Amino acid sequence: MKFTPTQLKRFIDRPDTSLRALLIFGADEGLVRERASAVAAAIVDDPKDPFCVADLDAAALLTDPARLADEAAAISMLGGRRLVRVGRAGDRHAALFKEFLAAPPGDGFVLVNGDELGRSSSLRKAFEESPHAAAVECGYDSAETVDSLIDHILAGEGLTVSEDARLHLRGSLGGDRMISRQELNKLTLYKMGGDGVVSLEDARACVGDSAAEAFDAVGKAAARGDMKALIAALAKAHETGESAVGLLRLTSRRLQRLHLVASLAERGTPLDAAFKMLRPPAFQSEGNEMRQLLGRWTTRKLATALALLLEAEMACKTTGMPAESITARAMMRLVAAARS
Repeated sequence: MKFTPTQLKRFIDRPDTSLRALLIFGADEGLVRERASAVAAAIVDDPKDPFCVADLDAAALLTDPARLADEAAAISMLGGRRLVRVGRAGDRHAALFKEFLAAPPGDGFVLVNGDELGRSSSLRKAFEESPHAAAVECGYDSAETVDSLIDHILAGEGLTVSEDARLHLRGSLGGDRMISRQELNKLTLYKMGGDGVVSLEDARACVGDSAAEAFDAVGKAAARGDMKALIAALAKAHETGESAVGLLRLTSRRLQRLHLVASLAERGTPLDAAFKMLRPPAFQSEGNEMRQLLGRWTTRKLATALALLLEAEMACKTTGMPAESITARAMMRLVAAARS
């Protein structure tokens, strides 16, 4: 079955033992992790306890598919329900899960994380069509959900926010739910013991120099063809300790959004209408930047750039070469493409 966010919250508040597996997937990796953590905490008392939790590698399951059923049927040493977690599953695992969900053994709960899966995804269908499972999609935050998150976290600490500060926060948050939460939590600590009102100066002081912004600066520099800015942004991004693969994916998402607008524009759609089709919506600053980039990038060039980024991600995972070097080389090739 398909789970809405409301249904997922209801399940987290009171887990239904008839549900044996849940697939959490989508573009917002932070929201996927956040929801997966909440579900895990609802199933077992301690999600880090190896006696009641089994973490399985998705790639290893392809060579040993029986492991999934074995772990789900195993009895927890300390009693209670057993949790089996599988990370980064994809359509190549669809047959495996379809067979498992046809007659799930034992009473263990299987929690699966996935990347972006389209409506035609075979893995997604396996969960949505099973009476024993559910799937919930984690899309990017909209302006409305960013507002809701801002109010939820700040109000929880007795804080209100000025309108200009809210506008700044809207433009700085929303690409990754986990990072958005971290930034807002940092803001609440900054205001602890203050006047209780978050001003624009407060928002600028705390939100806007995060790992997410450092990563975003890499994509911006590469798309503009600015080599000097790219070198500086790469150095700052690597200082955060975040993964090179994450940097590649964030840049890829930026170019995917530009590709959608460029494709619509080439088919005659007015730019304003094309921007409204973006999910999450483009804030004014992003829209202005994209209008400038459309003069540099055609859909053909963007398709080539996206293939380059995917190739670089695969190389990071399979070649054994330093991921930072692979990523830097890919970004420099994007700069060259933007300049041509």
